[in-house]
Amino acid sequence: MRSTFTLLALLATLAVLVAPAATAQRTEAAHGCVRGNELWFRTADGVKLVGHRFGGLRPGTKPVVVLAHMSNGSLCEWLPEARRLAARGIWVFAFDFRGHGFSQGTQRYGRLGLDVAAAVKAARGLGARKVVIAGASLGGIAVVVAGATITPAVSGVAAISAPATIAGRLNALPFAPRLRVPTLYLSSRDDQNAPYDFAADAQRLYDATGSTAKRLELEDGALHGVFLVEGLARVRSLLEAFVRNPAAVATG
Repeated sequence: MRSTFTLLALLATLAVLVAPAATAQRTEAAHGCVRGNELWFRTADGVKLVGHRFGGLRPGTKPVVVLAHMSNGSLCEWLPEARRLAARGIWVFAFDFRGHGFSQGTQRYGRLGLDVAAAVKAARGLGARKVVIAGASLGGIAVVVAGATITPAVSGVAAISAPATIAGRLNALPFAPRLRVPTLYLSSRDDQNAPYDFAADAQRLYDATGSTAKRLELEDGALHGVFLVEGLARVRSLLEAFVRNPAAVATG
């Protein structure tokens, strides 16, 4: 089982952050992984995105997490964890970045912070009060950027296997010092794919983060992104606890 997760993680890492620009033009979501409960929304620059709601059409009083996926992927990557969290009383909103999955627009990494911000706004429009944003790999760097700019501020930021920079396309290091909310960084110690060293990048982001409520956890092995979450029960428990009480986990 571990070898399978490692192989999947390697394949995902090889694809991460290096894809050419692509355009998605679908107007209706038809994810093979899940149907129903889609929600279309627009970014500040007018791009139409789609997300899926897990745990009901509206969050009510439940804890809320917005999930951002990896490069070349879609919200389907988060399906096992989204369903698990929803079954445990957390309202989950996973969405497709622009130019990915069934969202419209062209892949523009410099605009991904806008995508996360729009997803948070959509969740708040349904009544969400305290929102945590969590992202894996490409989604991880995007939530760091977004977490420093969204107003009102989100309740917490969880970045999993996040690169600190994507050369010439996106750089989270200038944004990390502006983070003032509880922040959690997760990575595998041996997760590397030149020029990326994700454990080293997690340390760089942690060191640069301005919040006093911050936590860095490095796990043994090389699992990457959502595969790190799916592969280790400890990581799943830590992420769930952070969604429920970001400040307590980030300072624990």
